[in-house]
Amino acid sequence: MTMERRLREVELLRQRYSRVEHGSDLDWLMFKDFPLPSGWDRGSTDILVLIPPGYPETPPDNFYVPNGLRLQSNTVPGNFAEGQEVLGASWAQFSYHAETWTPTHDLWNGDTLVTFMTAVERRLREAN
Repeated sequence: MTMERRLREVELLRQRYSRVEHGSDLDWLMFKDFPLPSGWDRGSTDILVLIPPGYPETPPDNFYVPNGLRLQSNTVPGNFAEGQEVLGASWAQFSYHAETWTPTHDLWNGDTLVTFMTAVERRLREAN
């Protein structure tokens, strides 16, 4: 069930985001050329999300971008740490934790990877 659910959620994500890649075990997702809102030093970036073994009961925790992402003012965003080793490469980690997480069997009424990415978008709009 878990793998089947993850595959369904990836399909939902692909309806919303044009370039979504994933690991063979669906333990990570990569959003290529993810559009950034104003306030950043570039128009898009890659975003990496690790899917925990206990998903969906356990939500994703944090998200990652390539090192070097800065605010337009050339400052480092808040709750951000560069040089994090993830999947054999160095990434910058945005510390982000879901305040509430209530997954349900029905993907349209509970928390999913889509709702997590909505929170990522909100965090990026805050821009600091």
